[in-house]
Amino acid sequence: MITNMGPLTGVKVVEIAHWLVAPYCANMLSDLGAEIIKIEPLTGDQVRSSGSYFKDGESYLFAAYNHGKQSIALNLKDPDGLSIARDLCRQADVVLENYRPGTCDRLGIGYESLKGLNPRLIYCSISAFGDTPEYVHRPGMDPIVQGMGAAMSVTGEPGGKPLLLGIPVADNSTAYMAFGAICGALYERERTGQGQRIQLSLIDTMVFNLSTRFGQYIATGKSPSPMGSQHAEIVPYQAFPTSKGWLMAGAQSDQAWFVFCQAIDRPDLTDHPNYRTNSLRVKNRETLSELLNAVFAQKSTEDWCAILSEHNVLHGPIWNIDELVNSDLIRDHGLIEPVEHSVFGKVPVIRTPINYSDSDVKIQGPPPMLGEHTLGILKQLGHNEASISDLIARRVIYVKPNKEAYEFQHGSDSS
Repeated sequence: MITNMGPLTGVKVVEIAHWLVAPYCANMLSDLGAEIIKIEPLTGDQVRSSGSYFKDGESYLFAAYNHGKQSIALNLKDPDGLSIARDLCRQADVVLENYRPGTCDRLGIGYESLKGLNPRLIYCSISAFGDTPEYVHRPGMDPIVQGMGAAMSVTGEPGGKPLLLGIPVADNSTAYMAFGAICGALYERERTGQGQRIQLSLIDTMVFNLSTRFGQYIATGKSPSPMGSQHAEIVPYQAFPTSKGWLMAGAQSDQAWFVFCQAIDRPDLTDHPNYRTNSLRVKNRETLSELLNAVFAQKSTEDWCAILSEHNVLHGPIWNIDELVNSDLIRDHGLIEPVEHSVFGKVPVIRTPINYSDSDVKIQGPPPMLGEHTLGILKQLGHNEASISDLIARRVIYVKPNKEAYEFQHGSDSS
């Protein structure tokens, strides 16, 4: 029976982060039930003002991966702002940050400073390059790390220019790594009673992502080259242009090659001296690809999907994002849900794609407006009205103008 509680219900996370990687991780922790308090500067997470997609000053990019959080806006360079942040961290189970190494230490919210306040604290730091001296102060974001992490060198057409992957793979995969690391540290704390520090870097995650490409490199001593939409080691396994659209299809073994040939009505290819084994097909990749392109160009993607499904051949249509998110497959999985937002109205957000038999994974709320929860959080920390008014006046905190803030500053109509 679903408990309507996530597996991380009761876990409090303080996010001191910007851009994508740590906020994306915190987004997943929120969907599993953790309470996320996002500490932002008075000007907000930099994503709030980046990109080209806004409505009334609010960023669609920010909304894409910051749902279910509370936002408190603090000036951490002010002693009182820092004190508030440290009070939050004292009560937290997890602190998650992705500033350059040393930044949080200088501010007074680094691990060494906070573990004395909270020995059970799990402190997760994410950086681009770790603390290697030559790189520690370099700025680094996903596209830079994709290039240094060799992903761009194996992406694109053979002989072509290096290409940036169309999704932020360095950020995303490091966020997933941080998510698992935090869950592991929470489990260990149950045994030991002690917190610890977790350190991750985007560049290390990209090395881990090499997987089969690393295997090729070890086997040959040479850096793999881009293969376009073709698989490096299995032929055929690639994108084919059809009469209407594109199709990804392949034969993952010699037995599958036999079935593949029957499905496309070319049984003569099965025992062809150039194509009968995968090693021969790899050797004669170019001629076979040209031949198969001509075959697949005779029918639409929809027709080929029906044919290949009937023969249980490995295949799938190549969808764009609109086709993917509106497909019956993704609708059935229920990953995309609308949440109410004061500016966007109903805005779709993506739920973390984990399903438990006895626990709930769900979107906890909309993306927060900057400083939307500042008042409530400060009241929970024990600040009174005079203290909060003073902090607002001295620009130590920012409070989002709303009904609660108006009544706080001017009194409610019923008073």
